[in-house]
Amino acid sequence: MKKFLLTMVTIGSLATLSANNVQVSDVLDEYMIAWNEHNLQKIDAFYADDVVWYDLSYDYTTAGKKNVSKAITDAFMGNVADMYWGKSGDVHISGNTIIYEWVYGGTFNGEWDGVSVHNKKFEIKGLSATTINKSGKIIAHKDYYDLLGFKRKLGLITQ
Repeated sequence: MKKFLLTMVTIGSLATLSANNVQVSDVLDEYMIAWNEHNLQKIDAFYADDVVWYDLSYDYTTAGKKNVSKAITDAFMGNVADMYWGKSGDVHISGNTIIYEWVYGGTFNGEWDGVSVHNKKFEIKGLSATTINKSGKIIAHKDYYDLLGFKRKLGLITQ
């Protein structure tokens, strides 16, 4: 399953930004590779200085490269040393924005909402919209994911 998740989806019609002939789908594929390599420096290099990250599950917005890079990697990698993230369904490109379904998972070890959680395997689904500028940098990233399902898999809620 993990191998399937890491396989990149080929998209029939690729959107290309005009300035540097940057392909939005290629930027996203490379960004996901950096995440799956757990390479914080590579991940950070994808963000524009004025990037904005919106996390719908917590209705929270973070702005600025330094803040976004730290917040997003802490949130999704900080307590999941074996994390994986890959496209799992539909991919749509409109101009310089790519919208895609994904699966994220691994083994959680750490604290969530003030509760200590150890060795809990999980996998959740989500959808993201990522906007790329003409230089191939991410200027906006919006995450929509199953927080309720995630909390259930960690044993934080039973309903």
